[in-house]
Amino acid sequence: MNRDTTCPDPTRLRDLLQSELPEHEQAALIGHLDSCTCCQQSIEVLATGGEPALVHTSGLAIEPSADSAYWHALRQVENDMNTRPDPRPVGDSRELSLDFLSPTENPEYLGRLGHFEVVEVIGRGGMGVVLRAFDPCLQRHVALKVLDPELASNELSRKRFCREARAAAAITHENVVAIHQVEIEEARDLPFLVMQVVAGESLEQRLERKGALEFKEILRIGAQTALGLAAAHARGLIHRDIKPANILLEKVLDRVRITDFGLARTMEDVKLTQTGFVAGTPLYMAPEQARGEPMDHRTDLFSLGSVLYAMCTGKPPFSGSTPYAVLRQVTDDPAPPIREINQNIPDWLVEVVERLHAKKPEDRYQSAAEVAELLNVRLAQYSADETQPEQERSGGRIRPASQSFRGRLGGWWQFLAGVLVGVAGMFCVALLPTLFRSKTGEEGPAPVATLPASGGPIWRISFAPDGDTLATGMDDGTVRIWDLKEDRVRATLNAHGGPVWSLALTSDGTRLATASDDGLVKVWDTATFRDPQVLKLDMGARALAFSPDGKRLLTGSRNGKAAIWDVGSGKESVAIKGHKGIIVAVAFSPDGKTVATASGDKTVKLWDAVTAQEQVTLQGHQGGVYGVAFAPDGKTVATGSWDRTVRVWDTSTGNQRALLQGHSQDVWAVAFSPDGRVLASAGEDRTVKLWDLATEKELIAFKGHTGTLYTIAFSHDGSRIASAGRDGTVRLWRRPE
Repeated sequence: MNRDTTCPDPTRLRDLLQSELPEHEQAALIGHLDSCTCCQQSIEVLATGGEPALVHTSGLAIEPSADSAYWHALRQVENDMNTRPDPRPVGDSRELSLDFLSPTENPEYLGRLGHFEVVEVIGRGGMGVVLRAFDPCLQRHVALKVLDPELASNELSRKRFCREARAAAAITHENVVAIHQVEIEEARDLPFLVMQVVAGESLEQRLERKGALEFKEILRIGAQTALGLAAAHARGLIHRDIKPANILLEKVLDRVRITDFGLARTMEDVKLTQTGFVAGTPLYMAPEQARGEPMDHRTDLFSLGSVLYAMCTGKPPFSGSTPYAVLRQVTDDPAPPIREINQNIPDWLVEVVERLHAKKPEDRYQSAAEVAELLNVRLAQYSADETQPEQERSGGRIRPASQSFRGRLGGWWQFLAGVLVGVAGMFCVALLPTLFRSKTGEEGPAPVATLPASGGPIWRISFAPDGDTLATGMDDGTVRIWDLKEDRVRATLNAHGGPVWSLALTSDGTRLATASDDGLVKVWDTATFRDPQVLKLDMGARALAFSPDGKRLLTGSRNGKAAIWDVGSGKESVAIKGHKGIIVAVAFSPDGKTVATASGDKTVKLWDAVTAQEQVTLQGHQGGVYGVAFAPDGKTVATGSWDRTVRVWDTSTGNQRALLQGHSQDVWAVAFSPDGRVLASAGEDRTVKLWDLATEKELIAFKGHTGTLYTIAFSHDGSRIASAGRDGTVRLWRRPE
């Protein structure tokens, strides 16, 4: 390429890197670099071919404009040169000096570190050397991450290494590599981490070996990665370097383990950090990282989207011959369409990745837990679908033949529906609530009250008997107790380390139960909200319900198991097994003799609450069942499903009594009015629908939410309906006469 006559002399480029130019010349030259590929190539040679001291972007007298993606990419080079001195992997221990190890008496080992016998070198990258070792005290193998001896005397590196230890040790979750302890080899003052050893391979290695992964594998790895991130975010940590190399896959269970928290920051630290350095991996970083802008947990969600993209296509979403070219794509361009590379990926997953890849954090999903829940439910549906090969499939999704035309239009239809709902929502909010109309043409009133968003998505709500108190289970792990008369939060419970998937109040309002992925169910005395009773499950709890007398508690887990607990003793009294997918919703019958469990395997099962004997299986839904509720007389049960339908069943025979159609997207929740005359349903189309059970007709549709609705509830007198979901607000509606 010929150099333009206006291009600066290479000496001036070097002076720019060394911060030796006057301020006005710096500004002019930075602007020139953003548009001149010739000078970009020249400065890359200068930046990457010389000594690290050549690169000092933080010493500039001016701050480049926020849209100068090229200049911020240069800061990535600076950071890489200063903090990643030797990123090459080590496949053979002979490539690395092991002088930092002490002699061992056993010739089978390479040496000793502390009291650990070192077996082999696993790898070397970033700041540390990873060793496989044997702990003779506890008789187990561990992984030791040692600060690279070359950096041991660098105080900044030591601080960063210790920060990783603190960050990772703060997280206890099955999808995060466990840190057992932090030690220092005293003779050489060398810090190292003692970690869980993960036998298996990284996601990066699997992608190199297999290319694009199978659909079920994508969902499983994606969901578990999101759960691990949710655990980190719940502790106030942002990973900042989510990529396939940092996602380990256990050999036996193929369980995901997130590792390498070397770049992790607390959210408060990130808020206080000044713009200056780009940290992370260019192929998987978020636009705000590339620009050196403030970050939060949604930064990890963009990277998660890039990981999902790589699993779908076998390649990263952004590529280029230099880091600068990559980062320009990250900040400015959409990734190549997934379906152009792999037509087997369904539209809904493409939409998930595209939303995670939104350039603005506020346009992405707002929590890792929300993404995990979505992928887990879809995984359960797909697992159940695999047992029905005779049905029509479309990229991992099975649908009845009657829905094939809608399926072929799926992507366009969902996109158009989303646009129309969004436009309608904005239009109606801006004008008059009376513009909301139901399918039947009746006008739907505005909500009588709206409780503002304060903790991300809301997964479950429950009215107290007085009708003026409402409990909300939040995505941030808290429970908020609202005083509806005074429109204020009366109490906030720091209930769990992850999202509160479900909560329930006893019929007398004296106890509140909460459930989360931490495998704990907590039962709170509502008079004090202190020192809750803790029930420990062997898997994350997804759903729960109290018996009518409040003495028993029904729980449903991600492993397809349900259990009935004696609240007084805190012991499990009945174990229920039979579902092939996660249990998403549960319910007690009004007489307490029967329980219902709804699952991602597309079935609802009714069980004897004493013997755990299966009474009947409700079959007919074409997708996972998200919501279940008994009618007040106990003779019927209602269900809501991914197949966009609401169904009413006879509890004694299992026969379907009614099929209610009208939702344009998944139905997440159903609830009967206390008098049994009206059924409410809500879901992904952001609409609450009321159905007249005598005529099986839609009475009215309430609209106004801006995100998927996950939960609805009637007040105990039946006069009001509460709805909540992704947008974080609770809206209260007056039941029409």
